[in-house]
Parts: sequence; C-alpha cells; structure tokens
Amino acid sequence: MITESAVKYLKANLGTENIDIAIVLGSGLSFLEDNMEELRQVKTSDIPDYPASTVVGHKGTISTGAYKGKNLMILAGRVHYYEGYSYDEVVFPVEILAGLGVKKLLLTNAAGGVNKNFGPGTIVALDSYIAPFSPDYKIPVQQPYSQKLNGLLEKAGEKAGVRVGRGCYAYMTGPSFETKAEIKYLRLLGADTVGMSTVPETVRAKELGIEVACVSRVSNFAAGITGKPLSHIEVLETAKDSQEGFISLLKEFVTLL
Repeated sequence: MITESAVKYLKANLGTENIDIAIVLGSGLSFLEDNMEELRQVKTSDIPDYPASTVVGHKGTISTGAYKGKNLMILAGRVHYYEGYSYDEVVFPVEILAGLGVKKLLLTNAAGGVNKNFGPGTIVALDSYIAPFSPDYKIPVQQPYSQKLNGLLEKAGEKAGVRVGRGCYAYMTGPSFETKAEIKYLRLLGADTVGMSTVPETVRAKELGIEVACVSRVSNFAAGITGKPLSHIEVLETAKDSQEGFISLLKEFVTLL
C-alpha cells in the first residue's frame, strides 16, 4: 500500500526522529502515555489511508514521547484480518514504521492460554508462531523473534519481579473464538498461546528489516480447558486486572534498550 501520505502526516504531527522502539498494544492493553515527556498524540482516523480499528479495546491512537531518555512510539490502533481488511491493510502500520526509519518493534497481544501452565495473567515472550489455518502464513519464517530483545524482556522481568515465560503463538484468522477441537489440535502442534493478530505484523516487520519481539499476555484459558464460555469482555477485564505487572515489565524493558 502507499504510505507516503501517512508518513508525511506523522512526521508533521509527532516526534518521529530517532525512535528507539515502537510498541503495538493489544486488546485492552495500555502503557506509558501518561508518563512520557514531550507527549504528542494523533488519532489514527486522522492519518491518511490508515484503516480504522473497529474492535472494542483498541483506542485508535499513535503517540510519541520520551521515557527515561528513550524515544518511544506507542500504537494503540491495531486492525485485524477478521475485521474485513486485507493483509496489506493489516500491516499498514508496520509499513509506516519502516517509512519513519524505526528499527525495533515490540508487539503485544492479549491471548488465550493453550498451555495449561500459562494461566490468566501470565506473560509470554514469543519464540515462534504457527498459523496452520492461514494459507498466507502457513509456512513460518525462520527465527521470527529477536533473541536479543527476548533476553532483554526476561532481564526486565527479573528486575520488575514479573515472570516471563517463553512460548509459541498460534495465529487464527477469527472472528470467532476457537473450538475445543481446534485448541486440542493447536496444542498437539506445540502452541502455548492463541490469538487473532501479531503474525502478519511479525512477518512484514522481518521482511522490512525491523527487529521484532512479541509479548503475549494470557487473558483467559482457551476453549475446552475450563469448560467456561469465552468472551471478548473477559479478555478486556483480565487485561485490565493484570495491567500493573505488564506495565512494570515494559518500563524496565524500555530502560534496557
């Protein structure tokens, strides 16, 4: 997609010089906007050609500012394939980051726990992903996530007193939550968490030479594990309840860059 107009708009309205890392926020997740110096923010609806997020829990903003000497860009405007967008539109934000010269990207998501050891509130740094039901991403790229950034996430977890696991993310196209049979199949394939985002952004970031890491925050056990029905409201509520540890981890992570 053509991103020149969007890049030009962001350069004119945000502090886009020398960004140390961009952070994409998942459903119900927030970060440092209130603690950043020189904060500047735009609505994604004002950015030329930017696809509109239609999902509850995604604010639709992009912010820049400084935190403890690090220049950050926070994207709270993720869009998903299941919203009816093409994959080119889903990765539009990543194209913008490349146009701005951003070299590091941290993706975050609220995910279902497939691994029974990863209950709600668990934070998992991704080593790998699988996408068995998506023809576009069925063959995973090699070493999609930066071991250097993952190491910093684990070190940040130690400093923040937050356990950081390692695992594999299963990408599903949505929009419905997974069935019990699908979760059983994904577990057999080695999945630890499951969700409907992240992988398209990961692949495009790798293609554009951006170093990428991802943190899944488990919001609920996946279908069939507890016997309870799943809902997006539960995802948002758990994300809110476990926000403190997540923010502490990211604060420490940013200072280690």
